[in-house]
Amino acid sequence: MKKRLVVVGLVLMIGVLLAGCGDNVATVNGEKLKQNQLDKVVNLFVVQAQQTYGTDPREDAEFMEQIREAALESLIDQTLLLQEAARQGMEATEEEVSTAIDQFKEAAGTEGFKGFLSSAGYTEEEFEEEMHNQVLIDELYEKVMSGVEVTVEEVKKFYEDYPEYFGNPYELRVSHILLDTKAEAEDVIKRLKDGEDFAELAKELSTEQNAQESGGDLGFINEQTNFVNEFKTAALKLKPGEMTEEPVQSEFGFHVIKAFEERAAKIEAFEQVKDQAQSLTLRAKEEQAWQDLIEKLRSEGDIKTN
Repeated sequence: MKKRLVVVGLVLMIGVLLAGCGDNVATVNGEKLKQNQLDKVVNLFVVQAQQTYGTDPREDAEFMEQIREAALESLIDQTLLLQEAARQGMEATEEEVSTAIDQFKEAAGTEGFKGFLSSAGYTEEEFEEEMHNQVLIDELYEKVMSGVEVTVEEVKKFYEDYPEYFGNPYELRVSHILLDTKAEAEDVIKRLKDGEDFAELAKELSTEQNAQESGGDLGFINEQTNFVNEFKTAALKLKPGEMTEEPVQSEFGFHVIKAFEERAAKIEAFEQVKDQAQSLTLRAKEEQAWQDLIEKLRSEGDIKTN
């Protein structure tokens, strides 16, 4: 039932100042980005995908294409950020770079560090250059963050807009029976209306992998549950004891959904969570400020992809 996510981040700013070779993959304000630079980013995205999903994305052509596209966008963004750091006269001292390297090695461990170099295709000299880049981008990041502040009004608005961070949202326990065709789902709805047991029909007919053991029970869900929208929207419209009158179609097939018990939302009073709300508001505003900078650099830059 959970959506497949695309890898969108890296643990390290990647490869934009290394001397590249091979074909150009992009040009950013006159600076050429080479295929071997992109390959290093792709390698790290692949490793991250393996750790996240437990499968090898190289066996999925569509997923690999998504990874390559995301890797190129990341490489372009980081090139723009390094160019901006240089424009502002920022420098990375040997001491700062050495400290960053030591911190990375300590966090990764000896074997983890070796595995990182192997996965990324880096030599230790190339890795040192990468950490030099990271220090520069960190300096730029800290400068941008130093100008970010939040008002009481912004904190209160965040509290009101995102109640899920400050208590428990409304939740509903649901079960479903997944069928291959609409006709099969309609037949199940008829049988349920005639009095047959939902869990028993789920064990007998549902194509969901765990239905034999769970009887279709998916536990409690809420607005933030990572289920496909078609299913989640239909399920959360139900009251306890109700089921969908018509089959609900999603990418997985046709669902018959039934609601059981519910849990009322419980949100803490603002004064009790004010410090947490302020911290979350500041973090969100910082992230937006960083994204705004990247978008500004993109809009003002001369970027060509091949």
